[in-house]
Amino acid sequence: MSAPMEASATTEVDEKLYSRQLYVMGHEAQRRMMASKALIVGCSGLGVEVAKNCILAGLSALVIVDPLPPTSYDLGGNFYLSPQDLVSGKSRATLCRDSLAELNPYVHVSVPTDVTALTTDQIVPLLDTGVTCLVVT
Repeated sequence: MSAPMEASATTEVDEKLYSRQLYVMGHEAQRRMMASKALIVGCSGLGVEVAKNCILAGLSALVIVDPLPPTSYDLGGNFYLSPQDLVSGKSRATLCRDSLAELNPYVHVSVPTDVTALTTDQIVPLLDTGVTCLVVT
């Protein structure tokens, strides 16, 4: 088991942006949230919904991994994709990144460009980058 995450006592919490969750969780829990980094594997409808909620909660950073191109099936569940994206040649993660990043300017949203397949050889090394939460969809 890993040691508990240390939240900085000087971390400023944007009380306007996080007012609802501060009411429920408090400042200390929000600081801990703001010090965490998540890795989400898969940008299906569920994956982007989880990503959206993590970003709105105020994580420090979110890494999204999905090197697969979108299909017409994705348009029914992934609300960040459009029909034009089907012929873009880009990955689902790359296509969703900018829209997700717009949700919260405090959260760094990234897509590793060196992941070309959803294999353990390519995903496991990402866990050594300070990830505190892994979500696989």
